Amino acid sequence: MFGNHTMSVVLDLNILGPAINDVDFMAIAAVTTDENYPHLRNIYNAGVLVPPTELLMEWADDPTPANVILAHEYPIYLQSPDCDDMIVALIAALTKKNVVLYIPKDEFEIYGNMLLQHIYYRYGITCNFGPTPFSINQSCLPFIYSKFYMMNMLLPYDYLNLYPGNVLLPQFVINKLAEDLHPFNYPATFDQYAAYFNELNAAKCKPNKVNMVKIVEK
Repeated sequence: MFGNHTMSVVLDLNILGPAINDVDFMAIAAVTTDENYPHLRNIYNAGVLVPPTELLMEWADDPTPANVILAHEYPIYLQSPDCDDMIVALIAALTKKNVVLYIPKDEFEIYGNMLLQHIYYRYGITCNFGPTPFSINQSCLPFIYSKFYMMNMLLPYDYLNLYPGNVLLPQFVINKLAEDLHPFNYPATFDQYAAYFNELNAAKCKPNKVNMVKIVEK
């Protein structure tokens, strides 16, 4: 699904050179409080991923890497729907082209590592940055597919085709599957829907039954 595309981090847009204008090659997400970056066609505002102003003010009062309030509150903020949707959208873009996160160096020193850690721990993705190469933890793909489906990036049967048959579906997709596919012609409970869709999904990996016939010698 992701081909050979990668997600990288740059602290200076100038290092991208002419490739910065190639919309077919990359999408650039500006994770910054500064909106004065070059207004190129393929630069998208991902400022929602920047810590809220009150957290940045807390950091300004205690500008150390060990700022307890920022270290505690920022990861919680990144789990908010707006932030999570932005990260999922960036991962979705990764299926089509290379993705570059632009974070100015002075801002990266405040929250950059925490953002990259969040993307890794939640979605299993490490970005090209310094000595760290891009990678996707394959065990996180079912969760990523589920997030794509919840954001209508996958049709229900496409989602079920991608989802591994030996892994239970996450609970948060069950209601949407029920609304999209209407498998019953009568009111059903959440547990009934969950059992139905998990059985449907598991059927993909069940081995074909072979009827063993005893050979009788004549």
